[in-house]
Amino acid sequence: MDEKQLAERFGKLWRSYAGAESQPAPIWDMIARHYGEPHRFYHTLNHLDQCLGELDAAGDMVEEFDATEMAIWFHDIIYQYGAKDNESLSAHTFRDLAEPHMAGNFVDRVCQFIIATKHTGNAQDIGEAYMVDIDLSGFGLPWEGYLADSNALREEAPNVSDEDYYSGKLRFLDGLLGWKELFQTDYFNDRLESRARENIKRYSGDLRAQGFEA
Repeated sequence: MDEKQLAERFGKLWRSYAGAESQPAPIWDMIARHYGEPHRFYHTLNHLDQCLGELDAAGDMVEEFDATEMAIWFHDIIYQYGAKDNESLSAHTFRDLAEPHMAGNFVDRVCQFIIATKHTGNAQDIGEAYMVDIDLSGFGLPWEGYLADSNALREEAPNVSDEDYYSGKLRFLDGLLGWKELFQTDYFNDRLESRARENIKRYSGDLRAQGFEA
């Protein structure tokens, strides 16, 4: 989707939960501004578009479709490389905007989904599992797409040396490979698990061949 289509899609979802009195255009402008920040190369509107595509593909299997979609729009609205509170601040941003207009249980659930993208462990329930799997789905792209995403992520840390960046990257990837499964839902596991592991192993192997160590 292009930016206009993304704006229209967001506006429809926002109005359906916030009501007609809450105009989505200023909220969309904030989203577009944040995801268009000059230090971003991966955490952009393209990432949102990719996540939305995965959500749509999963379709009715995602029981909390709207809460998941709302969380996708906001899950990286605050992003600075290396910060430990990106997800918490993103959830707070959504809450501040939505709480005056939306049901409290819906706001709480969206915030829960946003926080789940910290990827600190097993999802608490199937709703969280779909959210985190969607966020990690780029690991299962064809190799060229996975490599492009990896290069874009590297560009978001221009002040970090290759040695520090790639040693940290290898530790992170080694940790992922240590998980029993990368994807926690049957749908994403069946589609993407094998290719994601192949991508991670290939990328890690290439880094080690260049002399980088975890």
